[in-house]
Amino acid sequence: MPGPFGIDSALPLLHPAEVAAGLERLAQPPDWLSAMEDSARVRADLEREVPELTSGDLKLVGCKFKRAHVDDGRWTTLHRIKVENPEGEVREIDLHGVLVQADETAPGHLSPPVPFGSSGWHRFLPGVGLEISLQPADVAMPSLPTLADPALAAAFLQVALRDSAPGLAGLEITTCTPTVMRYREGLRCTIRYEIEYAPGAASEAWPDSVIAKIYEGDEGRATFEVMSSLWGTALRTSSAVTISEPLSWMPSERVLLQRRLAGDRTLKDHIKTAFDAGWESGVESLVGPVAKAGRGLAELHTSGATAGEPVTWDDQMATLQAATDQLVEVVPALAGALLPLVTGLKAAAAVTPSEDLVPTHRSFRPAQILLSGEDIAFLDFDGFCRAEPGLDLALFRTTLCDLALRSVTREDTLTLDPVVRERYLTDLDSLCATFLNGYREVADVDEARLALWDVLTGAKDILDCWRKVKFEHLDRRIEFLRRRLAARPPADQSPPASFGEDAPQGPLRPHTPHPTRRSVGHPSVRQLGARGRRGREHRLGA
Repeated sequence: MPGPFGIDSALPLLHPAEVAAGLERLAQPPDWLSAMEDSARVRADLEREVPELTSGDLKLVGCKFKRAHVDDGRWTTLHRIKVENPEGEVREIDLHGVLVQADETAPGHLSPPVPFGSSGWHRFLPGVGLEISLQPADVAMPSLPTLADPALAAAFLQVALRDSAPGLAGLEITTCTPTVMRYREGLRCTIRYEIEYAPGAASEAWPDSVIAKIYEGDEGRATFEVMSSLWGTALRTSSAVTISEPLSWMPSERVLLQRRLAGDRTLKDHIKTAFDAGWESGVESLVGPVAKAGRGLAELHTSGATAGEPVTWDDQMATLQAATDQLVEVVPALAGALLPLVTGLKAAAAVTPSEDLVPTHRSFRPAQILLSGEDIAFLDFDGFCRAEPGLDLALFRTTLCDLALRSVTREDTLTLDPVVRERYLTDLDSLCATFLNGYREVADVDEARLALWDVLTGAKDILDCWRKVKFEHLDRRIEFLRRRLAARPPADQSPPASFGEDAPQGPLRPHTPHPTRRSVGHPSVRQLGARGRRGREHRLGA
């Protein structure tokens, strides 16, 4: 059987006992921090503290935690709520939150004399420690209103597409239908357009559907250059994977246009439902696209595309260190938790030769693979760079296993019998080996080096759970890293068993997604202020 995530390489310079002790500290997020992602607790606090909700003038009909971020010693949050008035009209409101730390003076409970949801409104929620206000209006993408309007967008697209290529110079759009596919407030918006032309006027070269990506800044220019570079390689005609043709970059509007690819769901979407009919059939349904993803990634890595900045192993270790420093600023009790892991990684990397930098996707996950029948396409080259192959290989395999377990346990609301869980993990190791075998059809895999990238990726994933307050994923991410660190070379090289062969089909038990965990201690203002004096001793990895 293959080892964890499909490879057998051990990591002898990482000391299991010390690393395990550090991971145990990271496995215990405090209640004061995890409260902000608990939508039920936020909802209850809103209904207690907002007069319009308490009185029944408005009814809170939805509350969803969207995201959190830590920066400059502060956690900020975004919650999206829905309120209903007596006439039955529902309004969606985005709330910006700032976590109030211990020993800080809680803001007053009184809001300015303005209605809930109006400009200038704010409130303190003592149960979850959040000072909330309205999320500022999105002014970072001024072209968004135009591009979301069918008539205005049609005129914009006609001009942009005519200028993009000689074959589109005579293009005349009669109507277009915009659909917002993804919107990250203040950062990026993706819109799909279905385009119609006058009857009999359309040329085969004219696109019937395009994708527009609107950017907050100038990042789209680099993405357009990357896509153009890839379009000039053999990937353009690859039989393993499809990529989108870049059409235009409009600098004044900060809009990138590209042809829409065939397909109606991503590999991530497929994984979400793959196990509805059973584990074995779900895994088998993933074998084909996963193998193609491996081969397609190898073709990307060997494409010779020259765009993208270099990102080295040392760069990624520096990113890990910066993330640990940032976390310890706000949770000093975690100082040194990752020190044994970081020290061991540095030692192992020093004796494991690095690989050449190759064209790298950098965000290569199942969500970036579009399915169209048995064909696949790669999406989203915004983070494209030149790095060691292990950066993409590690991220894909870890995310693949993570999504599969989330699917079969229904987002961790069910607990697998331990024997069944271990068997499922073993089957996922075989699925990862299938991915790597697809890659090996085109390029070699350095398993010793890849093992290091697996650990580095796992450590970053755990820190992201803390920094983004995504603790529902924490136990699983720690489990993955522990399995990777416990790997030892097998005594024999017998071929892997078939997926699910003789797998026990034990029961799924109801599970509480967010069990109460032991607190690691609430940071005080004095602790935060002292970080400059204590310096490096506050780092998880230093």
